Amino acid sequence: MGRGKRGKPRAAATRRRRAVTASERLSTILENPWSYSDSTVDAAASQMWRIGRRHRIGLLPKHRIWICRGCKSPLRPGVTARIRIRQGCRITTCNNCGRISRRGPDFPHEVNE
Repeated sequence: MGRGKRGKPRAAATRRRRAVTASERLSTILENPWSYSDSTVDAAASQMWRIGRRHRIGLLPKHRIWICRGCKSPLRPGVTARIRIRQGCRITTCNNCGRISRRGPDFPHEVNE
């Protein structure tokens, strides 16, 4: 009795590990977006989103806040995003699609891992 078309049992773990390393490589582009062209940064943000969804690994919280949930473009303060602080809440507005993200006063400013 064979396994059929289900694949090898370790294939899922290998696939997920490769997806994590690819996501980490793309995150280096998002951490320093001014060193790359705009099209490269846009492609890295959308690819990180796709990899996270396809392989169910998600995005790290420190990267999740810098990708627009509406148009999947990177949110660069002053370039593609407007960030305001009002009454302790951080309000981020995407300049591409106009989506507004609000983070409350208990939202951590620095994410430590």
